[in-house]
Amino acid sequence: MRIKFAPIMKMLIVTVVVALAIILISNWFKSFSDSSFLKENSWLLATAVHIPQFLIPFVIILFITRGKISSYGFNTKENPPIFTHKRMLLLGVAFGLFFSLRYIPQIIRNAPISIATPVTFFSVVGNMAFQWIVVGVSEETMFRGLIQTYLMKNLEGNVQMLGHNLHIGTVIGAIFWGVFHFINILIMPLGPVIFYVILTTAIGFAMGYAYQRTGSLLTTIIVHNTIFGVPLTIGYILYWLL
Repeated sequence: MRIKFAPIMKMLIVTVVVALAIILISNWFKSFSDSSFLKENSWLLATAVHIPQFLIPFVIILFITRGKISSYGFNTKENPPIFTHKRMLLLGVAFGLFFSLRYIPQIIRNAPISIATPVTFFSVVGNMAFQWIVVGVSEETMFRGLIQTYLMKNLEGNVQMLGHNLHIGTVIGAIFWGVFHFINILIMPLGPVIFYVILTTAIGFAMGYAYQRTGSLLTTIIVHNTIFGVPLTIGYILYWLL
């Protein structure tokens, strides 16, 4: 294994720049809008802070590849028989259904389904668009598309993990993705933030390995969006039915 610190530092700088952009956008948005508006339209802030997570890495990818972005994940490749788009969709749905189990106690108690934001036309459309499109495209572009790909191209070596060979770039990229979620301290207490960092780091190893095998961001975008989109969709359906 050969570790070069220059590529890691470059990706760390990109991560810090994006984090600072998110903090600036978040503070501006909160100063511009009152608390009741933000509560009802939280998807606006969520979408706004994800714009730099897509835009900054995508511009860098365009510069690095001179427009030939397929080498940085923007393609539709598959790696049968396991890493196909259909299997990734089924995997995402399975995890989404698992996370939807949190509604069972409310159903058993015949209690109203708890939705984090007021259920209005614009909040439903906004939240659905964010979870089914924005979150996966933006985060996967940054962490798998730019960071992991760049590290895999500039570092050498593998790490054995549960019987699989993970490229060192995959491992470091997963850690970057997990630690980056400390930024949720802007909206969450420290305890849940630490749990979320550990969880996303663990998921990052699996997502990173899938991307390593296919070289396609579509692989992980499908899983990413489905994991979050399915529980949200089920929550709205139950809200209207019960």
